[in-house]
Amino acid sequence: MELPRVDLFQLATARAAWLARRHAVLTTNIANADTPGFRPLDLRAPEPWRAGLIGPTVPTPVLARTTAAHLAGLPARPPAAERAQAGEGWEVAPAGNAVVIEEQAQKLVQTQLDHQLATGIYGKLMALTRAALGVGV
Repeated sequence: MELPRVDLFQLATARAAWLARRHAVLTTNIANADTPGFRPLDLRAPEPWRAGLIGPTVPTPVLARTTAAHLAGLPARPPAAERAQAGEGWEVAPAGNAVVIEEQAQKLVQTQLDHQLATGIYGKLMALTRAALGVGV
């Protein structure tokens, strides 16, 4: 059994980048807390093996056009992690706004803690790499 090759630097960087995008979505939700009809959005957490960060990548199947009369396929959708999706809020205001500040604040705090973890892991990997190379830590 062959173990998958994992690039920890790429994994930590991708996680921090996704958390930054999630932070932007959550702050947009808070900014629109008084907008009538606004529904809060959130990003689905990426799965590392689907993003190609862990294990072998699986090519996306492409339909071939054998003649010009055939219809071209639909353009590829962004990965699930990149699509904002409507969150399941706690309540909906009479104006149709479903943003709950407390819920968004909880998600922001969790995003901040996850970002600190990702940057901490990246820092430890850098220190480990420097130690392995014999460079001053």
